[in-house]
Amino acid sequence: MATINFAGNTYAGEVLEDLLVYTAKGNETYEAGLVHVKPGIQKRYVLPHIQMGSIIQDNKPTPTSTEGAADDTTGFNQYKLSERYLDPQDFMVYLEFNPRDFEEYWRFAQPEGPLVFRELAPEVQKTMLRLLLDRKDQYINDCIWCGKKGGAAGITTPANSTVLGGPSAAGPMKYFDGALARVLANLKAQAAETAAAGTGGTPLTEEQKNELASGKVTLAGSTAFTTGKDVEDALYAIWKKTPSHVRKSKKLKFVMGWDVWDLYDQYLTTQKDFKYVENPDVNKRTFKGKQIVVIDGVPESTIFFGKFSADQDSCLWMAIDYSTDEESVKVERLQANSEMYFFQMRLKMDVNLVRPGELVVWTPYTNAA
Repeated sequence: MATINFAGNTYAGEVLEDLLVYTAKGNETYEAGLVHVKPGIQKRYVLPHIQMGSIIQDNKPTPTSTEGAADDTTGFNQYKLSERYLDPQDFMVYLEFNPRDFEEYWRFAQPEGPLVFRELAPEVQKTMLRLLLDRKDQYINDCIWCGKKGGAAGITTPANSTVLGGPSAAGPMKYFDGALARVLANLKAQAAETAAAGTGGTPLTEEQKNELASGKVTLAGSTAFTTGKDVEDALYAIWKKTPSHVRKSKKLKFVMGWDVWDLYDQYLTTQKDFKYVENPDVNKRTFKGKQIVVIDGVPESTIFFGKFSADQDSCLWMAIDYSTDEESVKVERLQANSEMYFFQMRLKMDVNLVRPGELVVWTPYTNAA
């Protein structure tokens, strides 16, 4: 059975299994079944896309090469190949502490001799680790939606809203692009394509071409919500802009934060001529038969609508990587002559959209001019 070494104490199976689950899946987004996780990705995972253009033309006894020539602009008579990538980025969880600071709470463990971490009961060790992991889980969940590689540069944040790539309760969300940053990158490439089509426009870069070849995110609206009626109007706008061939999927979900849901829930309960539920009750979280999933960490006034699941057909994928078992979590004395101990975890992670063309988004966040 695999083990983790805690400062000279070999602790088997149960803790290791617990830590791996919390590292990879212990966040609200995963628990709600909204993201497909690809484990064991050390450098890059390629997501290839293939799209078929139009293939029907007039019947002729002998077609010529001109009639069969592929047209990259219209997509006529060709397969269009593109790639999206999951590039896990490094970051670290690190905390130093002195076990003596918590001595009065650990009397039930009855350690013998000097108070040192290795003499404490495994239950105490596990409690300390869980406190750390709970905060780490919150951080990962926030980064899945609000991460921005390199920080907030290039994105305009609405007033009183979470800064993409900015600080969170656990640390800066700057190590990889989250779902909204990926959406904005796609919209930026769309704007570049529109500008390139104009007179004297700058041609698209290969990166921009590849981004759009995998599909174009649909932006349903870009205003902030102030009332529940605003939310309802946005849901209708999103539904109307959803491609007809996508609508029947049972895995389509609306994903929003608590700020948006609370506005909508109050509106359904108090503002409608016909009340759906009484005030003490919670309204059913559906719209047009599709589930509404409320997730802590989704940016303010933002709604995602797409195929969100834990399966491979999910529009949202996450890549993760681990070191060896003994390196996954280090719990050791800071140095030989010190009472201080430290927790350390080294992680690699990335998030990307798999089929942007099947995703409809409402958000007031924009790319900076």
